[in-house]
Amino acid sequence: MKRIWPWLLLLLLLMILCVCTKQESIHVSSDTKTNVTETPIVSDVRYIDYAITQKDNGYVLKGNFTNTQQQTSLTQMFTVASSSLIKKGTSTNVSLVGEEGIALTRKILPSFIENYKNGKITYSNNALKIYGDVSSYDAQHAMQRLLNTSKLVTQDHSSVYVEKPIDFHIKKDLEAVSFSGTFSNESQIEVLRSKLPASTTKHLTQAKNHIDKGSLNVTAGILPHFMQKYTRGSIQYKETVLSVSGTVRSQEDLESMQTLLAQTSIPVKNHTTIDPIALAQAQEAARVAAVALATAQAQESAKLEEARKAKEAMLAKEKALAEAEALKLEQVKQAQSEAERKAQEHAELAADAKAKIGTLLKIENIEFEVAKGSLTPKGASTVSKLANILKGYPDINVEIAGHTDSDGSAQFNAKLSQSRVDMVKSKLVTKGIEAKRLTAKGYGESKPLVPNTSDENKQKNRRVEINIQGE
Repeated sequence: MKRIWPWLLLLLLLMILCVCTKQESIHVSSDTKTNVTETPIVSDVRYIDYAITQKDNGYVLKGNFTNTQQQTSLTQMFTVASSSLIKKGTSTNVSLVGEEGIALTRKILPSFIENYKNGKITYSNNALKIYGDVSSYDAQHAMQRLLNTSKLVTQDHSSVYVEKPIDFHIKKDLEAVSFSGTFSNESQIEVLRSKLPASTTKHLTQAKNHIDKGSLNVTAGILPHFMQKYTRGSIQYKETVLSVSGTVRSQEDLESMQTLLAQTSIPVKNHTTIDPIALAQAQEAARVAAVALATAQAQESAKLEEARKAKEAMLAKEKALAEAEALKLEQVKQAQSEAERKAQEHAELAADAKAKIGTLLKIENIEFEVAKGSLTPKGASTVSKLANILKGYPDINVEIAGHTDSDGSAQFNAKLSQSRVDMVKSKLVTKGIEAKRLTAKGYGESKPLVPNTSDENKQKNRRVEINIQGE
């Protein structure tokens, strides 16, 4: 035991020494600064992300949003700018944040829509990036100023493109036509290609940023005249000047092209001339025409003399015809007077007949069995009386017009009214009235006297009228 105690004492001293040493190592004076590496804090914030991409003639929106209102606030910007936007694969999640990105995007969209081609805007991880070709340095700087108004991380990857004018050359040699040039897109090419023959030889290239400043529409306007009237020639657009050269067959063709070019708003040069061969042919044609005119004038003089003599003979003949025509006219007047007298007599007879028929039908209706085309005994008696009246006026023709109320279907009522007037006509024929004097027409419910709103009104609408024809 005596040997162990020294060791225990030594161990105790060592422990005391360690404790003191640790206290000194963790003591920091208030005047001393240290570089402490902080442990990164992992954030739970999740941001919205989206992309707006130019495609064809419109834009496509994809991405993840907090709510649909954020999407709507972006689509409204395209509506105001009269541009089309389609949403493709968008979603919403209320846990996502990033309203600052939406606000900045709305601020830059008008400039983006107006000035960018092949453009794209992306927002991801709380950072906004913009890509595409911008029309000018001023437009690019304006976009950068807009981006700098936000505290968000932004990156501008746009590039300025320099526009160049298109150029083309259309050449015609008799029936052979060639078409060459540099254009920005297929639609520019099609404006001219649609006006050229299908057999046209083409050597066309497409290069980015080549624009048209009105030359395509001007050329499309003059091409039909060029193809039809020019024997040989060319239309060339180079360095913003449109040049037309070649030969035409006449002065009129030359002036027509000058008129077309005078209406353009772009610089033009016209080097068109008249084809010498065509000009000589035109002059010869003019000489032949002059000879033909002189011959025609001599022939015309002879014809005039002949016509003078013929006119004298004709005048004598016309005098005789006029006298005969006067006699004929007098006879026609007498015939018209007789016709008018007979018409007056017929009108008086028609009025008399109409009055008698009206009086009869006012006292007695032509009655039928309910919903049938057959006459009641009273209705048959009325028809007999009607026949007696018509016998007194053998030159009077009448229409038997049948009408119903609105009860039942229109088809049934039309059929019912026709069967009833047919029955009246048949009855009159059996009473000695010629069938050719009678016209039977059923109108159904189409011509009511009064609205079918009461039994009394409906009774008035159920009727057979006898109308004098030729009044």
